[in-house]
Amino acid sequence: MTELLFVLTLGAALCTALLAGTFFAFSMFFMRALGGLAAERGIVAMQATVLAIKKPIFLVLFFGTALLCLVLGVTTILAWREVYAHYAFAGAALFLVGGFGVTMLRSVPLNNALLAWSPDNKDVIERWRRYRLNWVRWNHVRAISTLLACACLVLALAGMGLPF
Repeated sequence: MTELLFVLTLGAALCTALLAGTFFAFSMFFMRALGGLAAERGIVAMQATVLAIKKPIFLVLFFGTALLCLVLGVTTILAWREVYAHYAFAGAALFLVGGFGVTMLRSVPLNNALLAWSPDNKDVIERWRRYRLNWVRWNHVRAISTLLACACLVLALAGMGLPF
């Protein structure tokens, strides 16, 4: 059982690290760069980004991490007496709620609405400003939650030691 938990936790830690870095880059660099463009250009660039991120490599990472965290969260209940199980459960829950949940309930609807926009509309400047502020706010939640999830998973690994 310890070996299975170790492998699940290691996989989840690596995947959440990748996703936390991705979310961080969007908040710190990418959206700031788009904000420096004319609204029409920023919208077109973000629309292209939304379409590009729907490719299999990212979708496998994102949904695979959610599945991995779900399995890890359930599996940790069987080892609940171990302190590391609490960290692993917390990491899995943080990603499922703050990383996956926020993406599905906030980021995806915002992105789907953006895809329907025409950059030629008269009110595009104000709509783009509001979109960026709202999107970045929720992306900060995703980035912080996913980074905290990764930290909890690393603490779980440290508590487990090498089970082999």
